[in-house]
Amino acid sequence: MRKAVRQWLARSTGATAAALLLAGYTAGATHAADQHGHDMNITAHFAATVSADPDTVTCGGFDVTAQGRAAGTPIGGNGTWQDQEKACTLSLPGQYDINGTAVIGAGAGNTITLTYHLTAPLTENPVVHPSGTYLVIGGTGAYASATGGGRMNSVVNLKDTSHVTASLHGTLY
Repeated sequence: MRKAVRQWLARSTGATAAALLLAGYTAGATHAADQHGHDMNITAHFAATVSADPDTVTCGGFDVTAQGRAAGTPIGGNGTWQDQEKACTLSLPGQYDINGTAVIGAGAGNTITLTYHLTAPLTENPVVHPSGTYLVIGGTGAYASATGGGRMNSVVNLKDTSHVTASLHGTLY
């Protein structure tokens, strides 16, 4: 009888160890996949409201708020875009220095929140092409602990701020 109990214990211990090893391997593989992130490729089309920034000493630019729609990976085709930014003309000589925060809505209470820094040459041309980087700083729902970042490019016609486009290309973790 003792021999049978010892064999049973040996088999069950071996099976338990194998199950734990397999579970640990699977969890490790999932975690490693999460660390590689997912593509974030979003295009937003929105209308911007522009007002003079009251700081005429260090900024000399504009306060901007915007709302519109967004689509792409990972949010799908019916997302929303909201942003707030400060576009200064004095902080970087010869450049627009743009710093903002955007919230991208993905539906069902899921949002991605990001900050961005863009620059564009000050020019006589009313169409400017700000470009720079964005950093994902969280969100809500499925994106509550999201991080990541990448490149951001915009097209702005300063004579028609009701049709602005921004494109984000990067990684979401």
